[in-house]
Amino acid sequence: MKTFEEIFNELQNNNTSELNELFINLKEKRKKANKISLFIISIIDIVLLTIFLILALNFGKFSIFVFLIPTMIFALITNVLTFVIVSIILGVNKKQLQFNNRYKGIVIEKLISNFYNNLEYFPNKEMPRYIYEQPNYEDFNKYYSDDYFEAQINNKHSIQMAEVLTQKETTYKDSEGNTHTETVTRFHGLFAKIVIDKSINSQLRIMPNGTMLFDKKRLNMDSSEFEKHFDIKASNQIIAMQLLTADIMQDLLEFKYKTNMVYDIYINNNELYLRFHSGKMFEATNIKDYALDKAIINKYFYMLNFTYNLSNKLINIINNTQI
Repeated sequence: MKTFEEIFNELQNNNTSELNELFINLKEKRKKANKISLFIISIIDIVLLTIFLILALNFGKFSIFVFLIPTMIFALITNVLTFVIVSIILGVNKKQLQFNNRYKGIVIEKLISNFYNNLEYFPNKEMPRYIYEQPNYEDFNKYYSDDYFEAQINNKHSIQMAEVLTQKETTYKDSEGNTHTETVTRFHGLFAKIVIDKSINSQLRIMPNGTMLFDKKRLNMDSSEFEKHFDIKASNQIIAMQLLTADIMQDLLEFKYKTNMVYDIYINNNELYLRFHSGKMFEATNIKDYALDKAIINKYFYMLNFTYNLSNKLINIINNTQI
């Protein structure tokens, strides 16, 4: 297994000419689209301002309050539409998609393969919905996923991971009989399922603090610092205490401190589930200056590294525990 610096140096030295060329073309397209959009927007805003002043002069000072907000809203909408339309015409979105696909094929695949064996990575494929539904996390009726991969940990334990977005969409009528639709995001981040060769013959959940405040199966831990950040629910408290060693709890706290990210863990017999409420991952849309943005790649590396190390430690502890 290689360090981040080793991987980053390899990426800089090998197979990145195509990626750099795509990124340069993308930046040029963006720059051109921005210039044209700003020019068009300036003309539109001047016309709208002129119309507003004419109306204000003709209808008196009280008309300012009448016309100001509609004019501002119309200007905002036309400005946004201008950027979108110009970007589509100049092919910015197409170039972004091309760069994103190659970025995943070169950078993300290399990162994942550093930790996992026999990798099959499908950037545009979703994790099957039924896999995410198995742990019964939350109620949702809309499901999206991409960046799905299947691999093995240490050539032995299977892992499936992907970015997952779940939402709850509800429709209701107000007092006047008008229909409204509300969509609430329930989870957005990385989700992983790992199958190990030994069962704990019980269930163990490690959730964010406050999630299981009134649950009768909530387990009190010896570490007050750990309980500030996590709630533990276990069907077998003895096994839970055996698995949650001081080292494991310290690793969980350290990741929390470094990333300030919400995450949870669920072990169901021989299945280990991990969720990181990270939002979008493995995307190249936020890259602005360089094709190989070191900070962004390091973030992805750290996430995969933690997932691997945590899984490995839990697997070893389960295998070495008399259950």
